[in-house]
Amino acid sequence: MTQSLGWLSNTALLTILGSAVAFMVSTYQQVRQRRAEAEERQFQAFHRLVAELVAPDPAHGVTWIDRQAAVIFELRHFERYYEFIERMLLGLRKKWSADPNFQWPSLIEEIDLTLAHIRKNK
Repeated sequence: MTQSLGWLSNTALLTILGSAVAFMVSTYQQVRQRRAEAEERQFQAFHRLVAELVAPDPAHGVTWIDRQAAVIFELRHFERYYEFIERMLLGLRKKWSADPNFQWPSLIEEIDLTLAHIRKNK
């Protein structure tokens, strides 16, 4: 009778262990799926911001300076893209600074602040 109880407890232990492993695998897959979805949302948001920064508003054909400044600021939240953001902002800073018709020093200032933030947090 002692042997049958030992076998019963091993079966129960294996059932509990199997359930625990199945739960951990399921949880891991769910976390991985959520992370992939979050990265995709971040990718889409990042590319929308870049488009808003460099392309004119399709409805009006103009570029809104305040929107560009806000986009430059928001780029600070995309650590995954810091390497590219830094190159892009340096290029825009150089292009805009060399343009004699460029009249918005606040954008250059926002670029400098964002670049300082990126360099500090890289």
